[in-house]
Amino acid sequence: MNVTLKVDAAALDEVVVVGFGEQTRKSLTTSVAKVDAEEIKSIATPTISGALQGAANGMQVSQNSGAPGTAFSVRVRGASSINGSNEPLYVVDGVPILSGSIGSNGSFGGQDNDVLANINFSDIESIQVLKDASSAAIYGARGANGVVLITTKRGKAGQLNVEVNSYAGFQREINRFDLFTAGEYYEFNDRAFESAFGAPGLFSTGAVNIGQGNVLDREGAASLEELYAMDFGDSYLDAVYRDSPAVIRQTDITISGGSDKARFYSNYTDFNQEGVILGQGFDRRSLSFNANFKASEKLDLEAGISLTQSNNSRVNGDNNIYGVLSTGVLERPGEDLFNEDGTYNTSAFIFSNPLQNAVVDESDARTLRVFSNLGLRYKFTDNLNVYSKASLERLDFRELIFNPATTRRGAGNNGQSYKGVNMINRWNVTNTINYKKDLTSAWDLSALAGFSFEGTNDEEISVFTTQIPAGFVLPSNGAVPNEAENFITENKLFSYFGRVGLSYLDKLFLEGTFRADASSVFGSGNQVGYFPAVSAAYILTDEDWFRNDVATNFKVRASWGQTGNSSGIGNFGSRGLAFVRPYVGNPGVGVGQLAAPDLSWETTTQLNLGADLTLFNRVDFTYDFYIKESDDLLLSRPLRNSSGFTSVAANVGSMENKGHEIAINARIFEGDFNWTAQFQAAYNQNEVTALERDTAGEFVPIDTGFASRIAVGQPLGAFYGLQADGIYREGDEIPEALAARGIGAGDVRYIDLNGDGDINANDRTFIGNPLPKWTGNFRNTFKFLNFDLSANLQFEQDRDIFNNTLAFAGSTGSFLFNKLASQRDYYTAENTDATLPAPRFGARQSYNNQDSDRLIEDASYIRLKEVVLGYTVNPKLFGKEDISLRIFVGGDNLWTETDYSGLDPEVNTFGNTNVARGTDFFTQGLNKVYKLGFNLKF
Repeated sequence: MNVTLKVDAAALDEVVVVGFGEQTRKSLTTSVAKVDAEEIKSIATPTISGALQGAANGMQVSQNSGAPGTAFSVRVRGASSINGSNEPLYVVDGVPILSGSIGSNGSFGGQDNDVLANINFSDIESIQVLKDASSAAIYGARGANGVVLITTKRGKAGQLNVEVNSYAGFQREINRFDLFTAGEYYEFNDRAFESAFGAPGLFSTGAVNIGQGNVLDREGAASLEELYAMDFGDSYLDAVYRDSPAVIRQTDITISGGSDKARFYSNYTDFNQEGVILGQGFDRRSLSFNANFKASEKLDLEAGISLTQSNNSRVNGDNNIYGVLSTGVLERPGEDLFNEDGTYNTSAFIFSNPLQNAVVDESDARTLRVFSNLGLRYKFTDNLNVYSKASLERLDFRELIFNPATTRRGAGNNGQSYKGVNMINRWNVTNTINYKKDLTSAWDLSALAGFSFEGTNDEEISVFTTQIPAGFVLPSNGAVPNEAENFITENKLFSYFGRVGLSYLDKLFLEGTFRADASSVFGSGNQVGYFPAVSAAYILTDEDWFRNDVATNFKVRASWGQTGNSSGIGNFGSRGLAFVRPYVGNPGVGVGQLAAPDLSWETTTQLNLGADLTLFNRVDFTYDFYIKESDDLLLSRPLRNSSGFTSVAANVGSMENKGHEIAINARIFEGDFNWTAQFQAAYNQNEVTALERDTAGEFVPIDTGFASRIAVGQPLGAFYGLQADGIYREGDEIPEALAARGIGAGDVRYIDLNGDGDINANDRTFIGNPLPKWTGNFRNTFKFLNFDLSANLQFEQDRDIFNNTLAFAGSTGSFLFNKLASQRDYYTAENTDATLPAPRFGARQSYNNQDSDRLIEDASYIRLKEVVLGYTVNPKLFGKEDISLRIFVGGDNLWTETDYSGLDPEVNTFGNTNVARGTDFFTQGLNKVYKLGFNLKF
C-alpha cells in the first residue's frame, strides 16, 4: 500500500500582515513572527508589550518592575543603538503610534510610565513582528529595532454578535526580602565598631550614637547576648505590603456585526490592578469603534476611533532614600512606625518612615489617548487600486507629585508640589498604489508604491513650588515658586517607498524594497536617508526531484537590507541653539548647544538566512541565522575646554548582533484529544565594535550605571569591576600594601591583576554580561472534549545581574543599614569558616564594598508565564446553538526557577536604559497572579 502525504495548503495560504500589505505564508521571503491574539488575551497585564512576553521568537521582553502599569523593555534581535531607542516601532492598522516612557521618573527607578499601557489589546486581531531588515526596511528610518504590526478587530457581515470576556483575580509578590532581626542588626554593628575601636557593645550602648541611644537599657536587656537574641519594633516590610491579596480584574464587552455593505465593531474595556504595595495602582478604561463601508463596487471606506483614559499611582522606589522598599529594608530596625498619638514617627528613622513613604507621599499620573483614522480604497481594476489613510493621535499626560510637610521628603521645603503636563499630537497621511498582474503563465508580479507625511508636536509644561499649606496639594497653592518650564517642539517626516515582488511557478519568490525618509531633526546636508532591501525564497518541495513523503514542505530564504534609527538625538540635535541665561540678575541669551550639521542616521545592515521545513504535515521547523551591524551610532564627541563645551554629538559608534533562531511547532495529536506544542529559542551575541577614539587612537570606554561599561569588544553595558577570590583567613599571607591599610582576616581577597601588590582601579576587568544569550519559550496546548489546557514556560539563559542591593544590605554594606537574612554567615573570631566578609567600619568597610564580581549573580531563569484551564459549556444547555460559554481558571508567574538571590532576575532599576541593563537596586519584583474568568459569546 502506498501512502502519499499532501501539503497542508491551509497553512501555506495563511495570510501574514507585512508593511503596507499582506502576503501568504507560502510567498513570504522575510523573517516575520506571528502571534495569535487568542493565546495572549487572558494574560493579566495592562500593556501589549507585557502580553508579548514569551510569544514571539527573537523578541526579548523584560518587565522592569513589578509595580502596576510600568514599562517593559523590548528588544528584537538585540540592541542596535547606544543613545537612541532600542524599542521596536509599533504600527496599528498601518499607522505608527506613540510608544516609550513619559513623565517624571527621577524617584521611581524602573517604574516608567508606559505609553503602550494605553493600548487595549482586547481590540487586537493579530500581531506580526518584522525581525529582519528586508521586512522592516519599508519603515526606513524607524525600522532598525524591528517593527510590531498590530491589526485591530473589524466587524463581520452577518447577525449581531455580542461577546463578554471577564476575569478577576488576586496577586501576591513572588518574593519578599527576609531581614536581620533587630538584635542581629545591633550585634552586626557592635562587631563592626569593635573591629575599628577594639571595644564591644559601642553601638548598642549608645557610645556611638546616630540617634538610636542606649538600646541595651531601652529594651531592658540584661546583657549584649540577650539583646542580640531579641526582636523588637515594627516590621516595616509587613506594613508596606498589603495585608490582603491585591486585586486585578478586567471586563470587556464587544458588539459587532453588519451586512455586506456596512460592518462595525465596538468595544468597551475596564481594567483595574492594585499594587501589592500600598499606594500603588493602575486602572484603565477604553472605548473603541471601527466601521467599514462598501460605498460602491469600486470604493471601500473605513474609519476607526479609540479613546483610552488611565490612572497610574506610583510610590518612590529603587535608588532612593525615600523609596518604600529601600527604606523598608535599610532603615534601622527596632523602631515603631507610629508615635503614641497616632502620628507617623519620623524622628526615629535615619532616612524616612517606610510606611509614610507609601501612603502619604503622592504620585499620580493621568493619561488620555485618542486615536482616530479614516481610510479609503478605490479599485480601478481587479489588478490596480489606490489606498489612502489619514490618522490623528492625541496624548494628554498629567502628573502630580506631592510631598507634604509632614514627610521627610517634604519637610525641608515645608511641603512641595510638582505638576507636569505633556500634550502630544501626531498626524499621519499615507497614500499607496497597489498593482498585481500575471505576466505569463509562469511569472506573477506584485508592486506597491507610496508616500507619507507625518508630524509630531509636543508641548510640555511643568511647575514646582514649595511652602504648601496644610490641606492643599497643587503647585498653585505653594507660596514659593522654584521652577517653571514650558516649551513646544515638533518634528516632521516625509517619506516615499516601494516594493516589487516576482514569483515563478509559485515556488520561487523575489522581492525588493526601497524607502527614502526626509527628517527635520538632521542638518540640511543629511536630512534624507535611503534604505534598500532585497529578499528571495525557494520552495524545494515543489520540485519533482525533491518531492517526498517526509518533508512535505521545505523552503529556504535569504534577505539583506538596511534600516535606520533617528531617535538618538532630539528634534534640534543637529542645530546650534541659544538658551535664555540670566546674568547678574538680568535676562540674557547664551549659546546652549553647538551645531552639528554633519549628523546623520544610525544605519543597521542585516543579513538573514532562513529555512522553513514541515515534516509529515505535523511538525514545522523554522530556522534563521542573522548578522546585524549598526553603524554611525550617535555619541558625544569630547571637545577642548577652550570651546566652552565638553562635547558635541557625532556619528562615531558601531555595534554588531549575530544569532540563531529556531522554532518548532508540532501537532502531536489531533481528534477528540488534541495536543499542540511550540518550542522557540533565540541565541544572540552582542558586541560593541567602535567608539570615539582618544588622541592616541585608542577607543575610549564609557562608564555608566553602577558598574556598567561600554567598551569595544564587549557586550553593550558589560559589568566592570574587581575580581574577588573569597576572603582572607587567619594565617593567610596578606600583601604588604594591603596590610598597611589594615586589611586582615575577614576582609575580601581581591585578585591583583596588574601584579603591583596593591588593589586599586587598575585591577578592574570585565566581570559579567547583562544581556541574555538565550531567550525563548515552550508552550503546550491540550484539548479534550470540552476541556482545554494551555501552559507557557518562558526562559532566559546565560545572563548576569549586578545585585547592587548587596552593596547596601550585604555584609560589606555600611553599619547604618539593616542586612538581608542571607548575610548571617559573616566572618567572626568564632566563625572562621564563614563565607562572607566580617562587619567593618570606615576604610576597611569601603575596601570590602568595592564593585566586584561578589555582586554579580547568575540571572538565568525559567518561568511558568501562564497556565489556563478552561471548560466550554455545551450550548444545548442554553437551548441555542449560537451561545458559547467558556469558564476558565489560571495563573501567571506561578513558578520561577532561578539561582538569583534577589526579588526577581528580570527587573532593572534603570528601566528602559540601553547601557545599564541587568541592575537590581531594591527593585520591586514580579507578582504571582491567580485568576478566574469567563468568555461568553451570543
